[in-house]
Amino acid sequence: MKKRKLKGFVLPTIYLLITISIFTGIVLLGSGLTLSDKDYNYSTGVIQDTIESVVVEDTIASSKIKAPIEEGKAEISVHFYSKDAEDDRQQSSLIYYENTYLPNTGVLYTSTETFNVLSAFSGKVIDILDDEFFGKCVVIEHTANLKSYYYGVEEIEVAVGDELTSGAVIGVSKNNEIMNNKKSFLFEVYHNNELINPETFIGTKVTDYN
Repeated sequence: MKKRKLKGFVLPTIYLLITISIFTGIVLLGSGLTLSDKDYNYSTGVIQDTIESVVVEDTIASSKIKAPIEEGKAEISVHFYSKDAEDDRQQSSLIYYENTYLPNTGVLYTSTETFNVLSAFSGKVIDILDDEFFGKCVVIEHTANLKSYYYGVEEIEVAVGDELTSGAVIGVSKNNEIMNNKKSFLFEVYHNNELINPETFIGTKVTDYN
């Protein structure tokens, strides 16, 4: 029997077909891996967004409400008036104006020098009012049932609709005839549309007022 020799082009053709098959398999496998990576990255992104959101909410909930002034820049000259307070405390909570004593509805800060008025907590500016006694008043909503009022502010740096962080500068104190032209401003707090003592409000958490 005669031995048959393979023609010269057969082996190269086989090698080429094998190479093409291997290359095609690698490309298909790579495409599958790339798709998996995209799916993985997307899932990771969703998880990260969720974690960051939770962290931000937890930080806000755990943050304490601050005084609306820089430390040492002003002092309380008239306290919040409470009908249940002792006589001495009530007397220090009255504002004298045009021969009349008025119970103070907030805390009145005064100084001989101008000082910054700060947001006590993060929130949204919902109104800027005109008050006949103190002048401009900035209203900040912290939650649906918690608002703070800043009376007697000038050089106002915020506008209605602004979202403020805790400690953001709202403006500066102004001269006030009621306080013998000292620099002052009045800080009020409403919870469920009722006045509360700002002095007990400072240092607490927003979650205490849900």
